[in-house]
Amino acid sequence: MLDRKKEMHFQEINMPDFITPKTFQLSNGLQGFTVEGGDQDLCRLDLVFEAGSKAQNKVLQASLCNALLLEGTAHKKGEEIHESLDFYGAYTQLDVNADRAVVSLFTLNKYFDEVLPIFVDAIKNPIFPEDEFQVALAQKKQSFRINSEKVEFIARNTFFNCLFESHPYGVSVSLEDFESISRQDLIDFHTANYKNAVLKIYIAGTMPTGVIAMLEECLGAWELRKPKVVETFSAPIKKEKIHLSREGAMQSAIRIGRVCFTSHHQDYQPLKFLSVVLGGYFGSRLMSNIREDKGLTYGIGAMCVQQEESGYFSISTEVKGESTALALQEIYKELKRLREELIPEEELSLVKNYIMGQILKSADGPFAQVSLLKNMHIQGMDYAFYDDYQNFLDHLDAENLRALTHQYLKEDDLCEIVVGNPGT
Repeated sequence: MLDRKKEMHFQEINMPDFITPKTFQLSNGLQGFTVEGGDQDLCRLDLVFEAGSKAQNKVLQASLCNALLLEGTAHKKGEEIHESLDFYGAYTQLDVNADRAVVSLFTLNKYFDEVLPIFVDAIKNPIFPEDEFQVALAQKKQSFRINSEKVEFIARNTFFNCLFESHPYGVSVSLEDFESISRQDLIDFHTANYKNAVLKIYIAGTMPTGVIAMLEECLGAWELRKPKVVETFSAPIKKEKIHLSREGAMQSAIRIGRVCFTSHHQDYQPLKFLSVVLGGYFGSRLMSNIREDKGLTYGIGAMCVQQEESGYFSISTEVKGESTALALQEIYKELKRLREELIPEEELSLVKNYIMGQILKSADGPFAQVSLLKNMHIQGMDYAFYDDYQNFLDHLDAENLRALTHQYLKEDDLCEIVVGNPGT
């Protein structure tokens, strides 16, 4: 039985033991990585294309192209492709963001040789049937109409438009974009970014027998092109205070933040740590003040996000309309506290352990670890990043952290977006 009179023993959390990835290369130069582990006879295959939204010439090209990849080829209808994969117990996952598009296959190893050709053929040779295109476009348009009534959606788009005004990261969809996109635009985007691809392969789990030979057969002739040189985006400090009124809105959406930098920057790790202190976990300062103490919101968060060419710091929440001014006041009060007071040692230790716990969670098993590996490659990093991060956490310096708040978190240097009806 648990002896409640005895003090519990707490063990310091250390970085997880990462599975060392193995690399391979197909005859066409296509790079691949395997992260082997687990005790189940299944694997996950990810094809990662440089086909994110920043590669598109028209808004919606990247997302619609990715969404319709498995909806039919010249020889198979979409229903046949999905039924064939279902028959073998396999399933797919499609994802696209600003930097990359990912097409994933989850399958039992014993059927890998059956499903791989179906999967690859669907991705390489889609015809984007007009009927499927129109259905997907209508669904996306309807979703956009609904979201456009939400203050959080408007605030988010306005925030990124402001921060990344001259960069694809700041582009958002408008209603007119749904009228100007065509099936041919998807075909053109696919030809430029999938058929002639910048592509990498990732496999996680237990490896199917003869997996490299099967990949060679299906992917060894894929046409590859050289990746573009990544140019870091730097923007002037945006100090805009944009308040958009929405009559009838019950809540106000608040976004406060700034453009910062990628994970290669020397201040990325400390600024990310500060974002966790401020609003990165349930017991953070913003949550304790604005949710627990003031009761102004269900949730408020702060984050420091890395992207391939840039990054951003953001605080976001939704509050009752009449509480907008008070919420803003308390957010800036917490930022001022960070600038003026040293973070106590106990809080530094708490946040450090929380971050380490999140890293452990994100590295739990080969599927999770292959996701970390993909993100590291997008950022141009390797596992040395986590060694550096461990070193940073082990030598936390409250004085240095406070100095950074004066450099990056001054109220006058932050963009402020409020959308709603503050008078309600």
